[in-house]
Amino acid sequence: MAKENGSARSCEMCLSWSVLRWTRTCQGCRAWKRTHPEVGVCPRCRHEAHLNTDGLCKPCLQAIRAVDDAEWALHVPGSRPRDLQLIIGAWRDYATQARKLVRSPDGTRRVSQAWRLKSTQEQAPAGQAAVLLPGLRGQLALFTAPRTLTDATVRAIFGRPLSGWDRARGVLVEIAAEHGMSQGWYYQVGEMVRLALAVGEAEGTVRLPEPALRDLPTHGDAVRLVLLRAGLLEPAPEPMRFSRRDLPTLTRYITTPVPIPPLAPRQCRDCHFWIPAGRRAGFRCTACRHWREKHPRGRCTRCRREDLPLRAERCRTCHPYRLLDQARPATSQATQLEIVLPTGARGPTLPVPVDAPPAADPEQSPAGLTSRGQEALFTLRRDWSPVLARLRGLPRADLPLTDTARLLVEEYGQMRRDHQTPDYRKNIHTLTIVMYWLGAESAVFERDVHDLAQLDPNLAAKPVCQFLRRRGLLVDDPDFHRDADLAWIEASLATLPRPAASEVRAWVDVLRSQGRREGENRSWDGIRRYLTHLQPVLTAWTAAGVTTLREITYQQVESALENLAGHARRQLTIALRSLFRSLKRQRIVFRDPARNLPVGDLKGVPRSVPSDLLGGLLNHASSPLGALTVALAAVHALSGHDIRTILTADTDLARGTLEIRRGLLRHTLYLEEFTHRQAAEWLAYRHRRWPACANPHLLVSQKTALDPDRPAISTNMLRAVLPKGVTLDSLRQDRILNEAFESADPLKLMRLFGITERTAMRYVTTAYPERTAKLPR
Repeated sequence: MAKENGSARSCEMCLSWSVLRWTRTCQGCRAWKRTHPEVGVCPRCRHEAHLNTDGLCKPCLQAIRAVDDAEWALHVPGSRPRDLQLIIGAWRDYATQARKLVRSPDGTRRVSQAWRLKSTQEQAPAGQAAVLLPGLRGQLALFTAPRTLTDATVRAIFGRPLSGWDRARGVLVEIAAEHGMSQGWYYQVGEMVRLALAVGEAEGTVRLPEPALRDLPTHGDAVRLVLLRAGLLEPAPEPMRFSRRDLPTLTRYITTPVPIPPLAPRQCRDCHFWIPAGRRAGFRCTACRHWREKHPRGRCTRCRREDLPLRAERCRTCHPYRLLDQARPATSQATQLEIVLPTGARGPTLPVPVDAPPAADPEQSPAGLTSRGQEALFTLRRDWSPVLARLRGLPRADLPLTDTARLLVEEYGQMRRDHQTPDYRKNIHTLTIVMYWLGAESAVFERDVHDLAQLDPNLAAKPVCQFLRRRGLLVDDPDFHRDADLAWIEASLATLPRPAASEVRAWVDVLRSQGRREGENRSWDGIRRYLTHLQPVLTAWTAAGVTTLREITYQQVESALENLAGHARRQLTIALRSLFRSLKRQRIVFRDPARNLPVGDLKGVPRSVPSDLLGGLLNHASSPLGALTVALAAVHALSGHDIRTILTADTDLARGTLEIRRGLLRHTLYLEEFTHRQAAEWLAYRHRRWPACANPHLLVSQKTALDPDRPAISTNMLRAVLPKGVTLDSLRQDRILNEAFESADPLKLMRLFGITERTAMRYVTTAYPERTAKLPR
């Protein structure tokens, strides 16, 4: 009978499909049986088969070498059983061409690094948190914190499509071919380029900013070059350097390396002493490096720190305190903070004596002459009393100044040459002492100048601070630039108990238009006037045991007003109604106990100024400032606040007008001949007296004319030009009342003086009471 042709079927051993004739095993398996007669259970597929010396069957050995089964090759504990690989037409055994598993003398497997890399990629957890997720394009970051990028980050973005990678890969291939770089360099730099592109996508930028390359683990300079050529990097204003080593000897592709930036001041990792900037001795000082060479490492018995070189079971920082600790076991475990100076030789560390007498105070010397340009490690408040005691009796001109300080004092004297007054000498003396003691090479704290001026009435602070601020030599103190009314309000609230203080603070916020509803923004001086009337009442309530304003009743509010009358009662009533109305709107109190309080009207009657006092006003006002003040108050009925705040830009002598600013409102005065002449004389005197005056206010004094803060003139200055018994308010009332006698028209009073209809009717009623009297029914 003829032989039956072979048919395609699976091998009994390897399960591979092939054309089998007269047998149920393939040719490779038959040869495997002859060379490996031992039969056992394969640890990979868990099947009984002929095993080799590694304990594997033929299909598993082929699968391991064909698919790089690194998990089994590295003998990972708990690895799952592997399925057999389906092979079709496997006529020959290619096992000799694959990587071999080599047994070490102790019986374990020794594999190459390629197996370990493959295993790391296979064992990456599938459910790990996503990193460097793409962000919104064009969105600015609120906080820029450094990123921690490691090899795990590189593995997490493995295989992720990145924008710009195709362009960067082409540039990377060109650079590698141009400079003959190895394949390993190509893969390492490529990983860092992909990591940089992933950071750019996470930041939401089209082109990655150059400072972001600081976060890369390695090859920052190579990545910078690749991204610059590819147009994917936003260069910094100055080229950056990411390697601390000499680049030309290591990297041929960087022809013009950026200079290495100097190291910043840093702490020693062992002793925590400060190492100055510029030294490239690493992150340990010289003494600690020597200790690491001579002494073994361990745990210090005093500071309890690990991995430090020890001598007598103490680290280098704690070793000098051994005698002190033996004499006083309960002493503190702290050590002295030191700075490793860049110059000078350091001797051996001496132990701290137990009963050392206190060192005598060294002779005080100016800081500008001993440590010029050195920054202060601790900024403590300076005591100027010993300095003034030392300089007492010495002429200021004999103080030794540096060249820079002397030029600064001469410049200040030249600038204020027109102020040859006692105040001028105060300013020169203050600046001379400050420059002598602190020097002109570093900035001066504003607190120091004010503390010095408070110790002697012959010294001044404000003009000196203004001069130093314009020269960029002053460190401002925020406490001196706060609003005086705000500081008073905060000090008053600090005296109240906590619940009541928080409620009054909420009322202040409402007046500043910071509450639940938008309202009129009150000034700090207006809030201070309200709180001035409220403070005695709030103090009495808290002293009586009231902890919160929710406990206040209508009877308590009436009791606070029962002993008051007139203007004081009206002002307190207005303040109480404002307080509880605001707290009710903020839902802090449940009811408003001051809701039905009657405010009342002003009962006072405007009075005229006697004629004998009016006749001598101009004779008493001997200066152009006084004459113009009298004209504005007695002729145009302006208040003291309006006179102080008039601006020079609002004065138009050509048209004979003067504009008064009252908040958002404007009132125009038409100057008659007398006021026009007084205003012209004052402007001519002001220009002649202070030609460099930049104060925008119309009325200035000797102190405010050249003040850089440009303040308004004080109220006391305006009162000084009037005789005794006459005030600006009385002159204003006399002028409006005189016009009411002449016209008896409230509309004319409103247009002429810019007053409200209620004020105008009050003056008309005073002038003609019979015309406005209410008739009985």
